[in-house]
Amino acid sequence: MSQLPPQPPASDPRMRGVLLIAVVLSALYGLEVVIDLLRPHLPYEDFHSPVGWLNPPPKGLPYPSFGWYKVSFWCYVLSLPAALALYLTGRRGGRYLPHWQAAAAVVLLFPYPIWTLDTYSHNLTYILLCLPSTAYALWLVHRMQRYSRLPVRLLLATAGWGAVMGTGFGGSMNQWWLDYSYNYLAPGPDHLMPLDLARVRLRVTAGGLLHAGLFEELGKGAGVAIVFLLLRRHIDNIVSGIVLGAAAGLGFNLTESAQYMAAHHAADASTQYFLRQSLGLLTAHMAFTALIGAGFGVARQLPDRRSQRTAIACGFGIAMAAHFANDVFISYYSRVKEDWFSQPGPTMDLLVLTPLSFLVLQGPLVLLYLLLLRRGLRDQAEALAVELRAEAATGQGAVTAAEVPVLLRPARRFYLRLHALRHQGPDAYRRLGRLYAAQLRLGMARWHRSRDEYDPYAPDEQALRQRVLALKHQPGPAVAAGRPLQVAS
Repeated sequence: MSQLPPQPPASDPRMRGVLLIAVVLSALYGLEVVIDLLRPHLPYEDFHSPVGWLNPPPKGLPYPSFGWYKVSFWCYVLSLPAALALYLTGRRGGRYLPHWQAAAAVVLLFPYPIWTLDTYSHNLTYILLCLPSTAYALWLVHRMQRYSRLPVRLLLATAGWGAVMGTGFGGSMNQWWLDYSYNYLAPGPDHLMPLDLARVRLRVTAGGLLHAGLFEELGKGAGVAIVFLLLRRHIDNIVSGIVLGAAAGLGFNLTESAQYMAAHHAADASTQYFLRQSLGLLTAHMAFTALIGAGFGVARQLPDRRSQRTAIACGFGIAMAAHFANDVFISYYSRVKEDWFSQPGPTMDLLVLTPLSFLVLQGPLVLLYLLLLRRGLRDQAEALAVELRAEAATGQGAVTAAEVPVLLRPARRFYLRLHALRHQGPDAYRRLGRLYAAQLRLGMARWHRSRDEYDPYAPDEQALRQRVLALKHQPGPAVAAGRPLQVAS
């Protein structure tokens, strides 16, 4: 009896979504290239290449950054036919294979981290200086999750996206604007008066602020969107979304801090470190992208696609508007503060006026994401109180009635883990943490089922229940969520 030919795997809608994100970013980049190609020729230009990035680098540049721009541009040009070839190669029986779609998406995204190499290759010292504070902020963000927590590796990957892909895409788009904007806004050769040039500079600056607000947030948010598509099973509600967005923002802030420290040498570099890695570490980019993540967290629990798209669009819109408004207000304040405060000294400016300006301009954003986080944590606690008690009532042993109060109290869980560390060692500490995480994940799975938030790629409740039971019966110290560890008989 002849065997049927193997059938190709079904198309993965998640991977189609990832490819769509890559296509959108690539299309926006291509739009900037077209605008640059059409920029007017100025009679007093030294050079006018068809593409501005192909011009010779300006004199006095501290390092050949324009070489990186050229590499990024040519990689973009080559990525288009390469991605199309990979996409078409993956067609089997009227379907497109997911791994070929993933390869096409990677190729389309390839030009952006190349642009970021400019920062990392020349500012490695500053990157290393900013890593400890960024790692501390990521730890704080991770601790925001009092119940079910995202895997640490997922948090680090999202921060890595912000540091590499977010800055690469946002920086590329900002640089395109700086390349062609003057050609479109510059006055004619008969109007090169100081007042005319000042107006042009103001318009270029305003357009640059708008560009940054739009495309930097889009670049960071694309990473959160990819996690939402591929690993939605780890996202429970708005808490998970805020944490993901905050991680992407912290990664972006790491790279941007190094860029600004390099641009402001000597003592000014330490001021930039204070502003971006101390005073403003949990504000600005972290706050902006946390709001994008909040949109995805809300969308996770909405019943229909239209409502989900609306929530996500609102998250992006609020973040972009907040970013633009923040940059505009800071630019305006930096010009008028000496008139307002009668030329304050540098110490007064740095330690008093600057923190006050952060409180006024970015404090509302921080308060907003903290209030959303508080609400999301309350929803999780209320849901887990119901679902864990229901699980204990089944009598299957994954969760017992005595364990429910402990699982609902983060401080109690932490105390019992410390008790396990003291009396049984690090292995017992880690095992008890894994048990808590598995039990809480089981409770969250029951919650999603009760709300009809089914995810076909998430493990079912029985598999989660078996994992909890396996953790309870591992050889070694007996783990019990509601009391200190005892030695297994």
